[in-house]
Amino acid sequence: MIRVAVEADWPAILEVHRTAFGAGARGGDDVARIAQELRDSVDLYERDLSFVAEEDGRVVGHVMNTWSEIEGSDIRVLQFSPLGVLPNFQRRGHGSALVRASLDAVRAKGEPVLVLEGDPKFYARFGFVRADELGLLPPPEALADWAFQVAILDPRADLPQGRVVYSEPFRH
Repeated sequence: MIRVAVEADWPAILEVHRTAFGAGARGGDDVARIAQELRDSVDLYERDLSFVAEEDGRVVGHVMNTWSEIEGSDIRVLQFSPLGVLPNFQRRGHGSALVRASLDAVRAKGEPVLVLEGDPKFYARFGFVRADELGLLPPPEALADWAFQVAILDPRADLPQGRVVYSEPFRH
């Protein structure tokens, strides 16, 4: 079951990210910190764009969509991240369901695009393509240009152009 995250889910959400990405400062602890900082930032966090996957009443996955900016402008784009699923619950469709829930919710908000940094082999099936080929350049912190992707949610809309600037929690 996929649903909007509520306040009571946050201890389990942070544990999902710690466990899904492994322990240590560069692993799950860092991803959990990012999720917490994004949630704490009222300017970035959209409560109705944070989703959990539940199985047998247990939170087993989480994703949130928060705001990033386009360098040198007042344009904002929604960014899909972080996405985590507990290791024992991976490969059961929870991650895919969280991606679909995010795309549907962001589209329903009227946003023309959703950006992310991730494995193109996984995200291509949901319509994500290389962002730089459409004029959205990755931020300097991006691990690789090929991993920075965009889903076009409204093909009639003018697509934002320029370098994406990650929000502060991603820049630490």
